[in-house]
Amino acid sequence: MRKISSIAYNTFRESAREKLLYVALIFGGILIVSTFILSPLAVGARDKIILDVGLASISILGVLTAILVGSTLVHKEVEKRAIYIVLTRPVSRARYVIGKFSGIVLAIAALVAVMSIFLVAALLLGRGDLRGAILAAVYLSLLETMVICAVVIFFSTFTTPILTSFFSLCFFVAGSLSNDLRAFAQRFGGTAVRYIVDVFYYLLPNLKVFNLRHEAVHDLAFRGTDLALATVYAGVYCGAVLYFAYLVFRRREFS
Repeated sequence: MRKISSIAYNTFRESAREKLLYVALIFGGILIVSTFILSPLAVGARDKIILDVGLASISILGVLTAILVGSTLVHKEVEKRAIYIVLTRPVSRARYVIGKFSGIVLAIAALVAVMSIFLVAALLLGRGDLRGAILAAVYLSLLETMVICAVVIFFSTFTTPILTSFFSLCFFVAGSLSNDLRAFAQRFGGTAVRYIVDVFYYLLPNLKVFNLRHEAVHDLAFRGTDLALATVYAGVYCGAVLYFAYLVFRRREFS
């Protein structure tokens, strides 16, 4: 456990150097400027717009940052030959993969926390209400980002940073649209198309389960069981992806 913590800490420090603070500051600046621009609007409409923009930005910026930062983590250590030092010590490749994943998740969680503080500040500045659904939506966005982090780690174990970013972004887009694509295929596609789409539907992450923005923006009720199921789903999916990442990484030879 100590070895995983050490790798996670070093990964966290390395990720923090990638100008994550600038991403958070840009996010905060956009929200605060939006508050003043939208101030002439009715209070209800203004709060809804700020919430919608804020929650969507937390989700998108968190995912994009995870992809851009995480795609280079393993590659840089291989390029600088630092990975040889790590793997010559009594550190298994499974611990290395888990440590890398934990480190980038901690870094993105810190980024999400800072952006959430800016969102709360913008709401309070606009005299909006802080509701439980908003915190739940932020939590689900963090789970969504964790899933993408696992996908990024998987691709980074065997391909280049550019391809890792591309494949991970494709996973994010396909996972966000998986329900719509399946419904379209079932209605208009043939038997073969429906079968292929079903296979991809179950292989790709269903990111729809992490979207609670509509309920948060419109102050609608949500069930605690949905949060619990989303948490379990994220944990199982991350575990499965990291296991396959370990299988690939275990067979990789460094020279």
